[in-house]
Amino acid sequence: MGKHKLSTDNFLVLPTAVMHEQLVCLAGYGAVLFWLHTLAALFLCLLIWAHPPFSVGLLMAWLLSITLLAASCWWVSSHFQIDKIPEDSLLTRTQRYVLLSTLLHALWGASGILLFVNQIEVLAVHSALLLLVSLGALPMLLLSWPIASVQITAVLLPMALMLLWPNEAIFRLLGLVLVAAAIVGLLATRPLAQLMHNFQLAQRKLLEQMNTDSLTQLANRRQFEQLFKLEWRRSARTREPLALLMLGIDQATDTDASEQCLIALASYLKSAVQRAGDLVARYDDQRFIVLLPTTNTQEAAQLAEKFRSEIERKQLTCAQLTGLKVSIGAASCQPQATREQANLETDPLDVAYPAILLKASERALQQAQYHGGNQVVFEQASV
Repeated sequence: MGKHKLSTDNFLVLPTAVMHEQLVCLAGYGAVLFWLHTLAALFLCLLIWAHPPFSVGLLMAWLLSITLLAASCWWVSSHFQIDKIPEDSLLTRTQRYVLLSTLLHALWGASGILLFVNQIEVLAVHSALLLLVSLGALPMLLLSWPIASVQITAVLLPMALMLLWPNEAIFRLLGLVLVAAAIVGLLATRPLAQLMHNFQLAQRKLLEQMNTDSLTQLANRRQFEQLFKLEWRRSARTREPLALLMLGIDQATDTDASEQCLIALASYLKSAVQRAGDLVARYDDQRFIVLLPTTNTQEAAQLAEKFRSEIERKQLTCAQLTGLKVSIGAASCQPQATREQANLETDPLDVAYPAILLKASERALQQAQYHGGNQVVFEQASV
């Protein structure tokens, strides 16, 4: 995530599922915000046009710019509702939405200078419309309070400065009203942003609990399957290999002894799998699985043998067993994109292809255990 320079509070450190939920909620305001900006801009232009003299060309250019930016924000936000969107694409679209939304509000702020009319009744309506538009920045609190604050300030501050400049009491009073509204808005939205932040943290903790195996404190099968599909799509886009190692304990033990063996093996795997992007998870009652992105056939086989030999050499003890031995099934392949764009967001087949690699690792583990255990069997998956 470090390459994505999005100035948000804690949005980018949230799990992808939580980020997607926040963006889907934000997308629900897309149509409302579009019509708010478009109709408010149209009303303002008609009002100013009815109080000549004023440049019709400037009015039309400003109105067209507002409409296009509002439509672009609506279009970008509509893509947040796509299921199974890759994290990189999610962050890129979020950046694009923040940029377009900020430009839209800055253009509204520019109207306080470009469309300034020295008539109190027009200025009063103009100021009221700016206050209404500033409320349209509130949904941005789902992403970040600083960004929402910048947008509110960008809408109200230019008009406030223009009103405070003339030496007329009524204008200055209206300008002070806008300044006070901006300050109150910023102060009032801060507690709301903190509440949303606390809610996001609660979501994050809940997801962590849902995705963690209670016995071994490793990722559980649910978490593995989610990340496996994401890595499959990423590998298909980047044309990089993907490998799986499935480990099974050879010795048959009773329930209590089995739990001690699982904990001992999980502790070793947690310390051994350190590369960024790799994942070790508890797959089922007696098996673990290691997800290895950007790992080719030779590297996967060497790593599997390293794990097997180190587990045997360390003489991991649990219950009555003096030495823990495992069998490992390894499999690797080059995921293929099913279409040139390689987003795979709406392709109904994109879930089936990862099963090919998973089944290959399961078959390899079965072969290793069938031939006596304490060995590695590698199978090249064909996609």
